[in-house]
Amino acid sequence: MNKYVKNFVLSASNTIMMLLFPIITFPYVCRVLGTSNLGIINFAQSYGYYFIHIANFGIASYAIREVSKVREDSAKVEKVSNEIFNLNLMFSVISTLLYFCGVFIVKNYRENLIVFSIYSIVILTNFLSLDWLLQSFDDYLFTTIRNLIIRILSLIAVFVLIKKPEDYQIYMGILCVTEMGTKFSALMYCRKKYARLRIRKRYLNFKKHFKSMFTLFSFRLVNGISSNLDKLMIGFMLIYASVGIYSAGVKFILMVQPVVETIGVVLFPKINISAESSLDEYKKNLKLNYDLILLLGVPMAIGMFLVSPRLIPVFAGEEFIDAIGVSRIMSAIILLGPIGDMLGSKTILVFKKDRWLLYSSAIVAVSNIVLNFIFIPLWGINGAAWASLLSVIVSVVSRYILTCRLIRINLLTKSLFKYIGFCIPFIVLYVLFHNLIDNNTIWMFVFIIVCCFIYFTELLLSKDHLAKMIIYKTFKKEIA
Repeated sequence: MNKYVKNFVLSASNTIMMLLFPIITFPYVCRVLGTSNLGIINFAQSYGYYFIHIANFGIASYAIREVSKVREDSAKVEKVSNEIFNLNLMFSVISTLLYFCGVFIVKNYRENLIVFSIYSIVILTNFLSLDWLLQSFDDYLFTTIRNLIIRILSLIAVFVLIKKPEDYQIYMGILCVTEMGTKFSALMYCRKKYARLRIRKRYLNFKKHFKSMFTLFSFRLVNGISSNLDKLMIGFMLIYASVGIYSAGVKFILMVQPVVETIGVVLFPKINISAESSLDEYKKNLKLNYDLILLLGVPMAIGMFLVSPRLIPVFAGEEFIDAIGVSRIMSAIILLGPIGDMLGSKTILVFKKDRWLLYSSAIVAVSNIVLNFIFIPLWGINGAAWASLLSVIVSVVSRYILTCRLIRINLLTKSLFKYIGFCIPFIVLYVLFHNLIDNNTIWMFVFIIVCCFIYFTELLLSKDHLAKMIIYKTFKKEIA
């Protein structure tokens, strides 16, 4: 099997698996904990999200770029990996201290001190997140197996330990233990296979890494403002219950979007290397990345918009019915988010124009803050959803303008219009038969299965090149 097809299958399987487990647990958690307690957890996660960025300090993107360059030299891999590992440890400790400063200063945070304290463990152990080392070596098999085992244990813990609304603190503990399990297992595996990671003062090489890491950190932090500010502002401007309802609507978007983004994760080392060796090869890989995003992202975005009215009541319950509008508004992000990521990490970042990416993200963050301040008082959680969608559009447009200064790229391709055209039958089916079946669960699964069959048939009948490539490579055949 072709290496990149194999990696994509493994990475996609891992992403889908991580998608399935929340589908199983989320309905149960929503109904047991309720909107307010779930809102407290989501609010704490949104606050802690910024400190995870501080702890990470731009390391993930930078580390993949640097380690993938020297992965053929084991001595250099060990040296670079240890330097990054120790810097990550230092920033994790600093970030945890800053996190608790904020918790004790803000009254709303002190009222839920136990929840915030539990989440601090995720920040403190951030330096053990070694997915950057695994991705540098295209090692997706371990990640897939590890996540499967840990998610199964996590799923069992949720159904055994979460029995009443007051168990929301235990639920936060389960989430944190799950994170720690993935990190410690990765540490043991990476130390044995790739590099003997050790905590040593001599590895704190600020001069070599700090400048690039700081730029990427600034970009990730500013970019993170856009992705989590909505929940924080809803929590301050409305109530915790509104955060819980909004999070339920966003939940399904964030569950589906990584399936599309998996393409870019798998192709990043290949794109990064080809950018330095052959411009033609780089353009070919970038076009492949974009076309694959369209192949998956277009039907998923349109499908999410159509099934949201049935999806939310089934998986979250009637108490979260207001989340339908949020899910529908933000469904376009399933496609636009990965396109923005491609323009950022696969073009601007690859050509080492880190500051350009920072400037673009700053514009997006400012627009997000302004739009949330305007829209939340007007339309509540739907206003926050519109602010998020418009911010993503600003991100794509600004990054496209910057990308065109580096390389010519066309986003309005024939593939885009072809895949949109393939999804027109979905809309026709919805309009004609959306009232045919009253049971939400049965309607949703029938609709999804029929749409998948139609889309797959259209790909085969049109002899779509990407579909042929995936099928033929999977069965070790050459493309005709």
